[in-house]
Amino acid sequence: RGINTINMKIKSGEIISLIGPNGAGKTTLLRIIAGINTPDSGQISFNGKQIADEKSLNEMKRHVGHMPEQIRWKGKNTVYQTLQAFAEIRNDDSNNIDSLLKVVGLSSRTSTTLDELSQGMRQRLTLATALLGSPKILLLDEPFNGLDPVAIRAFEKLLLELAKKGVSIIISSHRVAGMVDLVDRLALLHKGQLLIEGTLNDIEDEFDLSNRIEISGTGRIPDFNQMMTDGEKIIQSKNTEENWSVVLRTTSDEVLKKLIQKEHQILTWKSKEIDIVELLCAATGQNLEKIGFG
Repeated sequence: RGINTINMKIKSGEIISLIGPNGAGKTTLLRIIAGINTPDSGQISFNGKQIADEKSLNEMKRHVGHMPEQIRWKGKNTVYQTLQAFAEIRNDDSNNIDSLLKVVGLSSRTSTTLDELSQGMRQRLTLATALLGSPKILLLDEPFNGLDPVAIRAFEKLLLELAKKGVSIIISSHRVAGMVDLVDRLALLHKGQLLIEGTLNDIEDEFDLSNRIEISGTGRIPDFNQMMTDGEKIIQSKNTEENWSVVLRTTSDEVLKKLIQKEHQILTWKSKEIDIVELLCAATGQNLEKIGFG
């Protein structure tokens, strides 16, 4: 996938979520920042200096750690041996392998073979290799794929600790849910173009995606029009003979109180999180069929 019209800055200790559907160009952009792919046009600057030749490119590479999507670690080599081999490849002679394993939570797994690692441990080992040389920028391509919720939370905590130490982190992902407490900014990529960039709150406000409540219940759908006040409205609703669900724009819990008073059977009441489909539709002004994911 080609990349067009990308203008991004990342500050020290900042976490950016680069989101978009498959084929949006996320991996290509990360590979360009990592110095693996070379752009046909445009320029990349690092610490205020333009990357213009092999020397400046190699200098940038020294400060960038790249974590590709799901490296398939296999074999009888141990975790320590594997990290040691990568340190030699990257000419990292700082002898910080033990401290790196501690950072990523693999201190107790130094003698574990690659074949014995769980998916979460494999992701931690990949992160450890990316952290060799103490990079200032960390690029993570779909780091949460294959991880269970507990492993995801542990991984997110680790990333926050790295950011506190001044490491700038770009996370490529196809999901928005769960990112709100982790990232400082979102950047939406689609067909090689940067469509939206900003904090989640700013994006929600700009595209009128804030203050939405998702309610579901059983039985006949309630008459919400009789319960809502000025400024509240139904965004979408679905119902069958047995169940119903409604997305409501509101800033109060008065509707919930009225539902309870009228003894409606409520299953869920939660904030409606935005997703990539909504962001794409909001950014382009088109529906999903016209946008396409090709």
